Amino acid sequence: MIDTYRDKQIDRFINNEMPPEERAVFIRELETDGELQQQVKLRGLLAEAEIREAEKEALRTLTGNSRRKRLRRLWSGAAAAIVLGVLFFVGNSHRYAPADIFRTYYVEPVIEPSRGGNETAAILHTASGYLKQERAQDAIALLTPQILDSEYGEEAEWLLLCAYLYDNNREKAKVTAEAISRKDGLYATEAAAILKQLNEKYLF
Repeated sequence: MIDTYRDKQIDRFINNEMPPEERAVFIRELETDGELQQQVKLRGLLAEAEIREAEKEALRTLTGNSRRKRLRRLWSGAAAAIVLGVLFFVGNSHRYAPADIFRTYYVEPVIEPSRGGNETAAILHTASGYLKQERAQDAIALLTPQILDSEYGEEAEWLLLCAYLYDNNREKAKVTAEAISRKDGLYATEAAAILKQLNEKYLF
């Protein structure tokens, strides 16, 4: 028996009963929530089982081979469409949420004022502090192109990547991670590993 809002929401998604706006919001959440992906996948399998059982019950009430065969084809087609659609969506979803990758890889950069850019160093310290305070958007706002092109460019770019990850902005995180990995700098190895996880998807 379905007794929670989330269960009902998942059923409405599987049965294509959501309006476009709600479906778009649900899909964005599904892309970053591994637990929700598993719930949708399980509900899809349960839906198939329910359809199969309903098919058997309907067939038991009918007489005549032709009617049985026709009904079996209809039910089988419906079951296949629902389950394949759900499994394809979940199977094609990303395995790791950007925020989870952040928690795995984030290391606060060492910012040395001795390089001569005291003002820039102060900005980076502030951006790093914003990340600790869960204020990724504020950190991103500080990491301007001018800061990225400063003597602290590597540290600034690393902080920007981490801020995008924390903010669950997969596409911008991918672009930034790829740029860092190509430079063979301080964070190239970490950026390459992050990029790999950002691209990794479930394979059913």
